Formats: sequence, C-alpha cells, structure tokens
Amino acid sequence: MRKSLSLMMAMLLMLSFTNAQLIKKTTSPSLFSLSLTSIIENYQNNYRQIQGEFLQPDEDRDIYKSTIDLPGTSLCFIYRFHSKEDTTASWQAILYEGEDFKEATKQYKNCFRYLKQIKFKAGLANNSLDGEIENPSEELRFTTSTLRPVTYSLLYNNFMAEIEIINSLTGWTVQLNFHSRKNDARQYQ
Repeated sequence: MRKSLSLMMAMLLMLSFTNAQLIKKTTSPSLFSLSLTSIIENYQNNYRQIQGEFLQPDEDRDIYKSTIDLPGTSLCFIYRFHSKEDTTASWQAILYEGEDFKEATKQYKNCFRYLKQIKFKAGLANNSLDGEIENPSEELRFTTSTLRPVTYSLLYNNFMAEIEIINSLTGWTVQLNFHSRKNDARQYQ
C-alpha cells in the first residue's frame, strides 16, 4: 500500500511538472519570435493580410484589430492614416502596462533581443534587424530603441521597429511599433 501511495504521489508530481512545462512552452520565446516574423513580413503587403475587424476610428486614422497577436500582449492594432502622400500603415502592440518599472524594463529588453535575433523574408532575400538599445531610466518620461533592416531592400526601404517604455501618471507602458519613416540620420551625414 505504501509503495502504491508513493508511486501515485510521484506520478502526480511528475504530471503537475509536465503540465507546467506545457504551459510554459505555449508562451515560449520561439512562438513570440514566429509571430514577430509573420507581422514584419506582412509589412510588404501594408498589413492587409493580417487586418482584422474595424474598430472605432479617431480623427487622423482608421484603427483595425490585428489578426496576429504577440503572445502575452494586451492589444495589437493596425493604424491606417488619412494621408494622400503616405499610404503605409503601422502595426502596434502593448507589451506591458503596470506600475513595476523592473518588469517593464524586462519586457522592453526582451523584445529588443527577440527583434535582433529574428530573420524575415524581404522579397526573396533573408533579412534581419539591427540597432542599439537605449537603456531606460525611471527618471525619464520615455525611452525608445529603434531597429532597421540590415540589408537594403526596396520593400523595406523606410521600415523601422521601435520599442518604447513610457512613464505616465498610471504607471509604465511598453509598446512595440512597426512603421515606415525615412531615416533622417542619413540627412545629417
């Protein structure tokens, strides 16, 4: 009887450990990176393939739900701006909202690391992102790190990824933005 009870306890312990591992794997870094890659590759189609339901617009833009979410995010949107000159859309996710600066910093740095590690298709070629991380500080209102494609591609000519950590009255927000902006650093060289 004692052996059966010990065996049963060991199996329950093993089963609970296995279940914890399965839950952990569903929110793994590789799933996060796969989602990032898919979203970045959809930039080539102006995010039309991942554009979901139309949400409440505001004055300068239409807002859509993204059909691809990043694991662990609270909101993922596609913004279409009312501009005749620039018809590119942007994609945005809220990675963290809360009062814990250390947790916000962790999310900010992890996302930056994932972005530096992913490879994505730019037409037929493989590409990656590069940039320098700006270290956040509790004394600053916001900190932004920018990454751009490593290899020039006409499809990703003005593409950029920005990770922001923002200090507001209600706490800290970490958001990820994929959008188009001319590289103004080249202008001053």
